[in-house]
Order: sequence, then structure tokens, then C-alpha cells
Amino acid sequence: MYLNVTKTLNSLTVNYKNPSFKRKPNPKEMQIYTSSLTEGLRLLNKQVDIILHNASAPSALEENTGIGSLFSRTVQEKLIPFLKAHGFSGIQQEPNNLRKPGDPSPYSPESSAKNIFMIPLEKLTTEKYGKILPESLYDLIKANNKSTDTVNYQYVNKEYEKALRVAYDAFKKSDILKPEFEDFKKNNSDAFERAAIYRILDNKYKTNWSEWKGIDKNLYSPKNEEEQKQAALRIAEIKQQNQEEIDYFIFKQFLIDVENKASNKLSKVSGIKIIGDSPVASPSADEWINQNLFLEGKAIGCPPDYFSKDGQRWGFKYFNPKYIFNPDGTLGAAGKILKEKYDNFFSSFPGGLRIDHIIGLVDPFIYTTAEKMTAQNSGRIYSIEGEFKKKPEEYSNILEKIVLQSAKEHGLNKQDVICEDLGDPNKPTQEVMKKLDLSGIAITQFDYRGAETPEKNVIMIGSHDNQSFLEYTEDFFKKVQGKNIDERTKFSKFIKFIKSKLKIKQNVDYDLVHFMTKTKRLAQDTAPKNAGSKDVSEYKRQIRGSKQKFMEAGFAELFTSPARRVQIFFTDFWGIAKTYNRPGTTEGSWSLRLGSDFENDYYKAVAEGKAPNLAKAVLTALHQRGLDKNHPELVKNLEASANILSEK
Repeated sequence: MYLNVTKTLNSLTVNYKNPSFKRKPNPKEMQIYTSSLTEGLRLLNKQVDIILHNASAPSALEENTGIGSLFSRTVQEKLIPFLKAHGFSGIQQEPNNLRKPGDPSPYSPESSAKNIFMIPLEKLTTEKYGKILPESLYDLIKANNKSTDTVNYQYVNKEYEKALRVAYDAFKKSDILKPEFEDFKKNNSDAFERAAIYRILDNKYKTNWSEWKGIDKNLYSPKNEEEQKQAALRIAEIKQQNQEEIDYFIFKQFLIDVENKASNKLSKVSGIKIIGDSPVASPSADEWINQNLFLEGKAIGCPPDYFSKDGQRWGFKYFNPKYIFNPDGTLGAAGKILKEKYDNFFSSFPGGLRIDHIIGLVDPFIYTTAEKMTAQNSGRIYSIEGEFKKKPEEYSNILEKIVLQSAKEHGLNKQDVICEDLGDPNKPTQEVMKKLDLSGIAITQFDYRGAETPEKNVIMIGSHDNQSFLEYTEDFFKKVQGKNIDERTKFSKFIKFIKSKLKIKQNVDYDLVHFMTKTKRLAQDTAPKNAGSKDVSEYKRQIRGSKQKFMEAGFAELFTSPARRVQIFFTDFWGIAKTYNRPGTTEGSWSLRLGSDFENDYYKAVAEGKAPNLAKAVLTALHQRGLDKNHPELVKNLEASANILSEK
């Protein structure tokens, strides 16, 4: 006897006799859906996060200034309850550092100061801030904003500067939050003052700091005693001439700090924790301020690989290893800067931290900036023979003594650290990940198989650098359009047998092989436990014959996998057929965002089979694990919820 998997799965797409429509569940149905989904996730031992960058967050139409913020009223009052109702417990955002003017990428920051676009302008019009932003100006910014589902960074840069200048002028005349501001300024003036001076000089020269004139180039890294005297006088001069500008810079950071603390309090109440992201790039201002601590004429990048035959020249400086740790193992000057960096991240994000390009903290690829990349002038800095070659036990030092130590001091543990370990399978990094038992990432678009994903890892269909799942599916099926995808035909098997016997070389259709392999694995890995081979074959046929069935199986794979943590990029959860970021270009990247009607947009997309029906995905996983037998009421409720979400 075998379980009829086709019948089991088809039972989740009941056609109602009611008129055709798309709707969200009513309050009673929503209560059943949320409670059953939560219980299903508990049984499966799954945590689910949404990946949503601040700029991509939605705004109600009456609050849309052109860019999103996770601190906004729309997110805190509408999106977070929506995500909670759908089983999410975390939001992973982008790196929150200050952006370079004109560069929308959050992964090449200007300084360690925070991204000012996170400031929710609507809150500056309220009593909380003494109404320092006039309603008239706020309304004008909203009225002139023509972007709803994308960010026009040129407009936002100009209007935020205008709004925050006015707010600062009003703040100076107000008594609201004055003691808090003075206290913030006292505790943070040194770091933010330097970042502010960098911005002042950057606006003056409008070129890379390496081309700045005179002492300005080495202002915080004087080369000799004479330069030290010049630098002291020049810093005093800049501060005297620009104190107002420096205070304005610190004021913006103060607003972010106030909202960050309020957001963390909300996290405890809502159960939706914000997860940070740490870029591999060193901020430009930090490179300028600490020139003497970085390797001269070197930068971090990526070696030639499948994605780039010539390698990638990222241009980010790397700390000279001799300044990271002292000979006695204590933190050197560079090590203290790294520790402060992670302290800032972990104090800001109660949900933990994603570390971009974890290889960069274990054995980074370094190249000479002035020459074409060759095997002679580039390589893994700690692996190759030379002054920085490490002993095997030393590769984990930065992660152990800086990153994980910082996490521990902020009440977090290694499970709260997500390591982006994609790309080059660097052996030292693999060994460190194993030694420290750290969580890596499995992306099924890259053909990571859910069933083979370790329990400690994070699994997702795609990240900010991938096609949306809708685009991926469309391309995946297009590549085999018109080809024979029925592997059961006797003729094709006979031809394959004859060719093998005659040792005839076969032309391999890699697209077809890929399609057949992936769909076969999806069927095997998401079919109910103890399903018979006939029903698995029929299920496989359905996946190959229907993009919607393929997508359903793709989402179910996240939950049938052993991985404890599931992450879903926002384009995939809302069924948006657009790519958020195309690596190598900023044109059209980093600007996509959710619309104001995000709730109904989801229910419409899920009914059309473009977005994940989480009740169905969790139910599929319960069947696959054999957990359905002992929880009949839960199965009944999940089936009902899945049917409601699938109504057309």
C-alpha cells in the first residue's frame, strides 16, 4: 500500500462554488490560520524571516515620501502585524551605514554613521518631536513624489536634505528631547565628528579622498611631526568654520538612535526582531581616518571563478593583519575598530546579524590595486606563503575573538549570526565554519538541495542578488519549452540504452538535464512520507507540467528541509516578477519597494499562484515528515486555511 500523494496535494486546491474572487481571510479565519501556521512551524522546528531592506519598505499613500523605512508608522503599525499573522519572527534588513551620495548600494558605505533615509519624516510632524517638521513641507514632499513601487534616489536625496534642515532649525529652538540630544552628542561626538568632517571635505573636493589636497588627505593619519601640527590646526579650523554642519550631522544620527531604540522595544512586544547585515566593505571615511592601519596599495576582491573569469576588483581596503591582533593575542588598533563595528551592529539588532562574504573575515582574497590582477600579485592573504600566513588554528581568530565575543556581550549567540558563505569554497573558511558550528546559507536557485541542507543553516530560494522566483521559474521552463520532458517513454530509454552499448558520444542538453534533475529532486523531497513510487512519479509529472506546481514545490522544499531557519526575500513572498539588484550595475538596482496596498497585493498574488501559500507549504512539510498522523485537527485547519488563500 502506498499513500496517494497526488490526491493529498490536490486536496489543497479545492474549487469552491462561490463566485470567483481574491480575498484575505476574515478575522475568525485569520485567527485559525495564524495559530495553525504557528503550531505547524513549531512542530517543524522552523523560524521564518522576511528579507526586506529599509528603502523597500511600504508606505501608506498618505505617508509616502518616496522611500521606505522599517521605523515608519506603516511598517510598525501595519506591516509587522501582517508579518506576525503569517508566521514570521524576523525582518532581515540591509547594512544600515550612511550611503555615499548618488550611490544607492548599501554595500559600499560612506561611513559607520547610520543611513539617514531610515528617519521616518512623518514622525517629525508629531508632538514626540515637538512638530519640528511643518505639515505643509511634509505634505509638499509627498505630493511631489511620483514613485510608488520604486525609489527615486535623486528626488529623495534632495527632499530629505530640505526636510531635515528645516527640522534641525526648529529643533534648536525647541526644548523637546534637548537633554537626550546633549547626552547623545557627548557620548558620540568623536566618531560622528570625524564622519561629519569627511562629508564636509567630500562635498568640497567631490573626488576620492586619495586625491584631496594638502593636509586634508592625511588629516587623521599624519605622516610626521610636522603633519601632526598641521592636522591639529586644520581640524580646529574646520570645526570652527563648520560647527553648525557638524551638529546637524550629529542631530540626524540622534534621530536614528531614538527610532532604533523604539524599534527594539517594539521587537520585544511584537516578536518580530530586526536582523542586521554587516558588509565586507570598509567605509570610505574609515579608510581615510585610519589610513595607517590598512594594507597599502592593496584591496579585497574575489578570485576568478564561474561568475567572473577575470575575478572581481571590489576596491575595499583591508586592515594590515599586524594591527588586528597584538603579538600577545590582544586586540590591536585595527582589531579594536572591528570590535567597535560589531558592538554597534549587535546593539542595534536584537535579532542578530548577517555577515556578508564571511571569507573576508577568515581568508580574504587580496590584490594589488595599481596592476592587472595576476597570480603573482593576488591571492588569499592568510593561505599563501609570506609574512601573514596563518597557522590552522588562527583562521578563526577574528570570528572567535571579535565577532562572537561581541555577540555574547550583547546577549546573542552563534545561532544569531548568519554567515554568507556562498561562492569560492575556500577550505580554511569551511574548516572555521565547522569548528565554530556557524550557520551558512543555502540558496535553492543555486541548486542547493533542501534535503541536503544542514539543520544549522539558513535556506532560501533567492537573495537580493537573485532573480525573483517568478522570473527564475519563467526562465527555467522556457529553456525546455518544446523538449521531451517525459522520461518514461520507452523509445527514449531504448535510444539511451543503444547509445550506451555502442558507446556513441551523446550531445548533452544541460538545460534539460538541469530541469529533469531539479524537478525529480523536488518531487522526491516534498512528497509525503512513505509515498509510493507511482504517486511520486505522477507528482513529478505535475511539477514538470505546471509552473505553479513547480513553485509550490519550491516553497515547500524550504520547510521539508532540515534547515531550522527559512528566509524569504520580499519579491518572492509578494510574487513580484522583478529583480531587486543586478550585481555589477547600479542602474535600476536597489530601488524596488512594496506598494502601499501590500496586504491585498499578497492575497491577490497567492491566489494566482505567484506567491507562497504558507499554510500549504507547512502542510506539505508535515505530510513529508509524517507528522500529520498525530495532529488531525491541525491538518484540518491548515487545509482550510490553504484553501481560503488559494481562492480565485
